[in-house]
Amino acid sequence: MELFDRFSKKNKPEEMETPQDNNLNPDDWFWGSFLMNEAKFRHQQNTVKRSSKDEPITLGYIIKELLNISPADIGPMTVVSREEFFGHREKTEIIESQSDVLAFKPFDAIHYVNKKGDTVPRSGMNTVLVISYRPGDIIFENREEKNDKSQLCTDNSIIMFLRGIDPFMHETTYMRVSVMIPNFASPDDFRTSHSKNAPFTTSFVLGFDIVPPEKKLKRYDEIEQSLIEKSNRGEDLSSEEQTVLEGITYSKDLGHDFGYGRWLVTENRFADALMPLMKVYNHLKTSVVTDFDRIHEVFAETCFNLGFCFNGMEQFERAAYYLGLIQGYDRPKYIIEYINSLVNNGDPRAMDIVRHYFSEFNEGKRLIDSEEMAFFYEFLARRLAYLYIEYKRWDKARDLLEQLKESPACHDFAVKELEYINIATSNSI
Repeated sequence: MELFDRFSKKNKPEEMETPQDNNLNPDDWFWGSFLMNEAKFRHQQNTVKRSSKDEPITLGYIIKELLNISPADIGPMTVVSREEFFGHREKTEIIESQSDVLAFKPFDAIHYVNKKGDTVPRSGMNTVLVISYRPGDIIFENREEKNDKSQLCTDNSIIMFLRGIDPFMHETTYMRVSVMIPNFASPDDFRTSHSKNAPFTTSFVLGFDIVPPEKKLKRYDEIEQSLIEKSNRGEDLSSEEQTVLEGITYSKDLGHDFGYGRWLVTENRFADALMPLMKVYNHLKTSVVTDFDRIHEVFAETCFNLGFCFNGMEQFERAAYYLGLIQGYDRPKYIIEYINSLVNNGDPRAMDIVRHYFSEFNEGKRLIDSEEMAFFYEFLARRLAYLYIEYKRWDKARDLLEQLKESPACHDFAVKELEYINIATSNSI
């Protein structure tokens, strides 16, 4: 991004050509709109898939993939539509079924089908979605058995504002989705400069291809590649390249989100912590490749905390993804949480991974020379015994558990598991 930042300063706004300078015709307006919005679509923090009639984006996709919220935490939704052009009209609709809410297609809010059967975007169409998030009847049921102690998002709402970008939408429609989730902390501290009551906010751009976009996307790729090459050589940009450069957006510093997210994790408020931590992750996931030495530690801690949250919310597959990104660091706390996600998800890799680390202690490659390493060794032993039992390898489990009885930290676990083995094997006779 620094490359684009340097070049944007060189090409000051007053030096750039404007539509008036070139006497652009409507086709040029549509093309310029496409270049600008495609640049916004590609260079946003979130990686968003394209949408089309055959493969439409749904609210369920946005909830799960872009906001990292479990679809199971979603309740009814109210849809408020307001059309500003060609008369002021409003419409309110309530969708009760969770499945219908998740299947809602955002682009249906700004598209209509004309008499010829063509899909046409509606300019000036505003739609607000008010989505019930983590309703009390879902969150408080069996809460004593749940690890997530989040408070801020209970009986909350997700508020989404949908609006088409630019009046010159043609063949591909782009939509800006602005999201706000209220954040009610106790005590009320709105008067402080860093209020924990500040709502979670984010926005992203969606793209809907009304007609196959291959030719336009190929031309866009050529323009962006030319932009990069010219910036490296210090050459002036064409009007098309300037338009693409203008559409490329930047991220703000996310240090506050990182600190606040980690604090929420220490409070076991995992659903609350996901929001700020995902903002940090989306900001760093590209930069960690290009600027590894400077930011890799923050990136690793962000992934660890995300994995810890997903484990606490029993979304083990998602936990394993983020924790798997940082296994190269070879740190016990990263490995422990990764193994927890694999074992709890029934992942077939778990056995080999646990045995690998356990054997390193037995072979002298790792030493029990600190409290951290002692805890790590005992954790591996308990997990290995558990897996032996899961796979009904009773003899190996008994041998290991008899050894663990000698450890004060593992004694109660070993006795309990040996009792389980005795019951399981006697029932199978």
